Amino acid sequence: MEELRQTAFAYYKDAPEQIRRWVDEFFLEMDHDGDDRVSLHEFLTYMEMHEDCMHLSNPRFFDELKKEGSEELDFLDVVTLFYIVYSGKPFCNGDCKKFVKGVYFTCVKCFDHASDAANTFNVCTACYVDGKYVHGHKKFLDNFLLLQTKRMEALNQLPASSIHESKSPESRSTSETSNNSSSRRLTHEPSSSGASNEMVPVIPRPKNRAGRKSLKTIEVLLALGNIFASTQCTIM
Repeated sequence: MEELRQTAFAYYKDAPEQIRRWVDEFFLEMDHDGDDRVSLHEFLTYMEMHEDCMHLSNPRFFDELKKEGSEELDFLDVVTLFYIVYSGKPFCNGDCKKFVKGVYFTCVKCFDHASDAANTFNVCTACYVDGKYVHGHKKFLDNFLLLQTKRMEALNQLPASSIHESKSPESRSTSETSNNSSSRRLTHEPSSSGASNEMVPVIPRPKNRAGRKSLKTIEVLLALGNIFASTQCTIM
């Protein structure tokens, strides 16, 4: 889980200010009593409010999410939760049903026809090797090889002329990359054309938190998606 924490923090650190404020607000909403920590009760209560996160609302996942030796979640743990939800990190569909932190095997056919991450079939390495899963399809690939396979399939579908045209002289590419990177660092704005360029004011912690309206998970995830866009990270 520590590697996931570092990955999540890297995205949070490089995210536009607007997105970091969304993450901060999510933490404030979950921390109902305002002690800057999230208890098991607060975690379960909040996650159960969102149907698309019900599978995360269990004590075992809470224990995996929190740091060893701690009884509650701190801010970085909640940032990690954001990353897990947005990136679609799976739970094993085999016998163990555990949260998968590392490499896992995915059914290729289900992946190709899935409308979202919930419709894929993923198995941890232990359950896959031991055959401890039931599924109607036979072709599985680990998540890294699946990514590479889909990338090569996409490249093979491009006309040769398009591939050559996309290549520019090294000096020009280096210059453009440098200029674009400098521009992003200076402006620090979301790359999405639909995102607001206005700075979002700091939202103070109200004295009375009972009446605060909970953020919708889907809104948070849409905003968090700009973290990947701002770093120009592409999955396929």
